[in-house]
Amino acid sequence: MRRFIVLVALAVAMQVHAADDVAQESPTPQGHKRANDMGGLDLENPKTELRKKNHLGLEFMSPSKRFYINPWLRSQFRYSDPFDSDPLTRDDFDNAPGDDLEVRRARIKVEGYMFNPKIGFYYEHELSGDHPLLDLRLDLDLRNDIQIRIGQHKILYNRERIDSSGKQQFVERSISTYAFTLDRQIGATFAKGFMAGTKYDNWLFLGLNKGDGRGNLDDHGTKPMLLARWQWHFLGETLPFSQSDLKFRQKPAASLAFATAQVRGPYTRYSSSGGEQLDGFESGGDERYTLQQFLQEFAWHFDGMSIQQEFHIKKIEDHETGARSTLQGGYAQVGKLWAVKWHDKSFALEGAVRIARVDWDTVNPDRVQDELTFATNLFLNGHNNKVTADISHIRLKNDLTGKDEDVRFRLQWDVSF
Repeated sequence: MRRFIVLVALAVAMQVHAADDVAQESPTPQGHKRANDMGGLDLENPKTELRKKNHLGLEFMSPSKRFYINPWLRSQFRYSDPFDSDPLTRDDFDNAPGDDLEVRRARIKVEGYMFNPKIGFYYEHELSGDHPLLDLRLDLDLRNDIQIRIGQHKILYNRERIDSSGKQQFVERSISTYAFTLDRQIGATFAKGFMAGTKYDNWLFLGLNKGDGRGNLDDHGTKPMLLARWQWHFLGETLPFSQSDLKFRQKPAASLAFATAQVRGPYTRYSSSGGEQLDGFESGGDERYTLQQFLQEFAWHFDGMSIQQEFHIKKIEDHETGARSTLQGGYAQVGKLWAVKWHDKSFALEGAVRIARVDWDTVNPDRVQDELTFATNLFLNGHNNKVTADISHIRLKNDLTGKDEDVRFRLQWDVSF
């Protein structure tokens, strides 16, 4: 499968490069499509986006303007009390680690293009950990309405996970992420747009992935992960994968999406660490579990207001025991921004609220997780320099152990430079 993906990438790159030989001179950096945006997923005006980011890091361009590279750094400092990770069991509540101050993320990011702005690349590397490579991908724009993404990347399934952790309204993603994320995979995604600029503007995404999670090049016998996502911009305005309406849009933008994915292999969940097991599930053979997932998603931005919502269903079949499990859940969040001026400085202040639930119908003790979180953001330079504080009420109801609950506080500074 890896050989197939590499051959496709080389073939398409050669076609795009050949087309450039008869094209006009390549545009400046301010005019190129950012490599970490992908057509129907994030069609922000490149000039606006680059001006907003104030040329983070360093920018290099060849004299011929055929090669461009932009590296920058991102850091995230977090204080949490009495726990950071979402509790899954009574023991997680009873043995909460207490307050903690940590460097939650420290990363280098590099984007650019080669030969032609239509051949973009993106690289993201964690500066600590056992598996530091996060993203390494190639984005090919065959036409304005046809794109291909190849490599290791967040697969294009659900908005909350595709949203960068640096572009969140809350300190961290909701409790539903643990159960439903498909996270980063090695593979390829084909995207086709239809009727752009109209109220029927929509995109179809088809993905073929290795299914072993991030950084896993070994063959575990996993069947390919198949994915399909349909996204409709029913107001005729493209809504990027970024939370908070920092543009204070004068025209509302919205997205309605549906997606499904299926894979058979040794895992019941995925995370930033790769393939893993959900709490209560055991490891087994290379093809022990079949996962089927379904998603409905909605997002809307207008005049500083933002709404975002997802509903998930996940079905797990254990081929060794014959057991079948179903998880259902999701989240909904609302945010409101206000422009603030202090002397000659301009800031944005935001308040947001999120509710989330995951209902586990498994062979293990049935449980329901609930989250209610209030957050506030001070944007010093958009998402590139912001301070976030949130407070959550986390509750876990278990058929065997009853109800456990606690309140968590987190404070975070996220900065890119």
